[in-house]
Amino acid sequence: MSEAVPVLHKNVAVLRVSDADALREMELVVSIEPFVLGRISPTEIIVDPSRVKALVELLESRGIAPLVRRVGE
Repeated sequence: MSEAVPVLHKNVAVLRVSDADALREMELVVSIEPFVLGRISPTEIIVDPSRVKALVELLESRGIAPLVRRVGE
C-alpha cells in the first residue's frame, strides 16, 4: 500500500462550518453551489477565491454572518 502524498494548494478559499447540518441549513437559505469548486468533507467546501466577497455579501444579506479569516498574506 502506498502512502498518500500531501498536496499544497495556494490561493484557496475554504468554507468551514461546525457540523454537516449547519452546511445543509445554509444551502437551504442560500444557493452556494455556484461558488463551490469542490467538497473536502461534509463540513468543508472549496470556494472560488475570486468570488469570496460575493458569497460573503450573499450570506450577510440572508442574515448569516460568516467569520472570514485570511491566512498567509
